[in-house]
Amino acid sequence: MADNSITIARAWLSTFAAAAVSGDVDAVTSTFLPNGWLRDLLTFTWDLRSLEGHDKIASFLQDTLAKARVFNIRLDESFPGSPAFFPVSASASGVEAAFIFETPIAAGRGYFRVLQDGTNTWKALAVMTMLSDLKGQEASRRGFIDLTNLPWRDVSETKQEKNPHVLIIGGAQTGLQVAARLKQKNVSALVVERNARIGDNWRQRYPTLTLHTVREHHELLDQPFPKDWPTFTPRDKLADWLESYAKAQDLRVWTSSRVVPHPTYNDALKRWRVTVNHDGEWVEMYPTHIVVATGALGHPRIPVVPDHEKFHGEVLHSNCFPGGDPYAGKRVIVVGAGNSAADVCYDLAVHGAASVTMVQRSSTCVVSLDKTCEKMAKFWRPGESSEIGDLRYAALPMGLTKKMCQAMEDAAWEEETELHQKLRQGGLKLNMGPEGAGPALLIRERFGGYWYDRGAADLIASGMIKVKNGVEAVRLTENSLVFTDGSELPADAVIFATGYHDIRDSNRELFGSEIIDKTSDALGLDHEGEQSGCYRPSGHPGLWFATGDFFMSRFMSIPLAIQIKAAELGLIPSSTTGWAVGPTLSIHTSVSAI
Repeated sequence: MADNSITIARAWLSTFAAAAVSGDVDAVTSTFLPNGWLRDLLTFTWDLRSLEGHDKIASFLQDTLAKARVFNIRLDESFPGSPAFFPVSASASGVEAAFIFETPIAAGRGYFRVLQDGTNTWKALAVMTMLSDLKGQEASRRGFIDLTNLPWRDVSETKQEKNPHVLIIGGAQTGLQVAARLKQKNVSALVVERNARIGDNWRQRYPTLTLHTVREHHELLDQPFPKDWPTFTPRDKLADWLESYAKAQDLRVWTSSRVVPHPTYNDALKRWRVTVNHDGEWVEMYPTHIVVATGALGHPRIPVVPDHEKFHGEVLHSNCFPGGDPYAGKRVIVVGAGNSAADVCYDLAVHGAASVTMVQRSSTCVVSLDKTCEKMAKFWRPGESSEIGDLRYAALPMGLTKKMCQAMEDAAWEEETELHQKLRQGGLKLNMGPEGAGPALLIRERFGGYWYDRGAADLIASGMIKVKNGVEAVRLTENSLVFTDGSELPADAVIFATGYHDIRDSNRELFGSEIIDKTSDALGLDHEGEQSGCYRPSGHPGLWFATGDFFMSRFMSIPLAIQIKAAELGLIPSSTTGWAVGPTLSIHTSVSAI
């Protein structure tokens, strides 16, 4: 099939393109399998949508396809950052390819996967369409000023506007990549970071922390890692890279700064009034948009355990864990059984803690890191631009991913037999994610409840890490922790690896309940499998949430930046609850507005 893959891709895309350009909804729908998916990011409406099956796809396109006026649909033979990229690939299960298209106001990019149906006709299992640039506002790769006769410090200061169009709260990977994407769109943005240095949010975590994804997955926008970069990036190396990224990308960042409660929004002017404590200096500004990028999760969640004051040992959250060295020879209880708990327990055990006990309330989804990385490498391939991997991965709607994982649940259990035997031997209870869908949904919906194993299983099997499950902590004594089953464990330290509060609720103190109550949930997936309240209107005008892993912030910063730029250009009608559901004909056909 490999020899025919280009022919197959061109033939399917030609049929799809003819139907789409003519506005024939039934003809477009017929190019999909009956259970096929269409994922659209801003092409047909100013929203993020995923539709499954002919009926839903047809209903979605009925009032939007003709208005969008897509045209010039063709295979994408030159992907940014990878001149050698050819858009068609084949496997035993089908053919997939990248394509590009236009609308009167925008350039677009897409990706499709086609399979043979029962009649040996090629039909789409999944198609993604997305706006990639607004015409006349194409992403700037060269900057927007050239003052070669000035020192760079002066050039940089010249480029900084005193009153940014967008204020970004949080200077970790999400805030920085959103700022870089906005800069491409010539939208002025200021990043406000409470720590003294960019990267401190990583430097303050436990010293042995490394990322659990392949390096191509966690690269930063427009700044690939050097060739000798490790597969799994260590904490301090990542922190320093983020700091260098802010400088290399010439982003406007204020460190040792925080927004003062409570920003106010002027509905008439459609602007915020914000006071920023900039390293002791109070600065008032009036941005049109605020992007909250304070991390995938909010404040640490620490259960209230009675008689805390009686305990002679140390009680802390895993986000303050200083590494295993200080606990050598001590009895440590780690409450929780997710990624952080596994890392902390492993670190404690190898650094000579007298005893390490993991407290597991319910079952956990545990998969091997090596096998997970093998699966990641099918999307983010060594030597290729991360943009290509992003497109491949994003083109699989989350609802489709869930069904594919569920269909392979038995195989997933079998694949992890050796790992799971070790964990069960130590008493750990296991699951394969919600409804058997593996860790993918847990990452998107909860950012917890799973771990990628990189050695903890061996220590659990050997007894170096003990597991106590099915219980919760009920009170502390002078030198022990008591559980709901009446049992008691001696302890010199109790570490809570119990997760974090929702980013939305953690910002309630900053914005006030009146504003936060107007927003939708930032975490979790909506009924179509799209992220509920991130990278799309939050429910309050001018307020956005941006969160997720490196892929999410790198890729989803595209639709976020386009929505903000389109609003600036008057292409998106606004209301007190966010954008209108879809662009009108006049909006999509008017080029003069740009």
